[in-house]
Amino acid sequence: MRALLIEIGLVLAVAIGLGVGYVLWGTPVNRYTAVPDVAKLGPGPENDLIRYGKDLIVNTPKYVGKNATDPTMRYAGNDLACQNCHLNSGLQPFAAPFVSTFATFPMMVDDQVLTLTRRINGCMRRSMNGVDLPPESREMEALIAYFKFVGTGTPEGVRIPGMGLRPIANPTTPPDARRGEQVYAQHCANCHKEDGQGELRQSPAVGYNIPPLWGDESFNAGAGMNKTAYAASYIRDNMPFGITYLTPVLTVQQAWDVAAYVISKPHPPATPETESELN
Repeated sequence: MRALLIEIGLVLAVAIGLGVGYVLWGTPVNRYTAVPDVAKLGPGPENDLIRYGKDLIVNTPKYVGKNATDPTMRYAGNDLACQNCHLNSGLQPFAAPFVSTFATFPMMVDDQVLTLTRRINGCMRRSMNGVDLPPESREMEALIAYFKFVGTGTPEGVRIPGMGLRPIANPTTPPDARRGEQVYAQHCANCHKEDGQGELRQSPAVGYNIPPLWGDESFNAGAGMNKTAYAASYIRDNMPFGITYLTPVLTVQQAWDVAAYVISKPHPPATPETESELN
């Protein structure tokens, strides 16, 4: 009975949150993204945890990547950083920022309660092509502490303006990987390289300055970025690097086409855990 009441409460919270979210959609996008610099936080264990959380976002491969400094901490199956997708330490609007993340979990997804810990580990298994971070680990605590910090002052149960990915218009014609290859050559290859393998860091010597978009070191087939609509939306509002949703370079059709091209390339298979979540 108690579990049923909790579930009913969560459903109501999500429903109310969505309603309020539509009201808040007229709020300026940058109202909640002007987050204080964690480097300016005072001393203390709580602030140390927040600082570590940001460092994990920016320097993920150093701590938990495939070639992490500590071999026992190699939870990811590649050397991508969270910031490779969640731009500007997870603060850039419509680049799946973390600003309202803490306030909107737990949430109901497909009639199941999805906790923040489980959501983070979903990214570990899909985008990082790895395994779960231990729920009680300092790394998990630090990530959640950082999400809570950057979401200070945001309303509970509401996805504020700029969160997630912005819906993209339908393409005029079906997405075409052959056209996308031309878009990639013109707008993407300069950074991500012709072979799509990006650019390795020189210092610190683990991870990427520019992430790979396909191949063994990229996200796996279960990742959100392996869905054409998700990738097209992200690309339209954030790529080439340096633009924002206010200053797009690619047309809607070009975004769909280059997304189709990237997804047409090989990616690691989804893990069994990921496959079960997709069904």
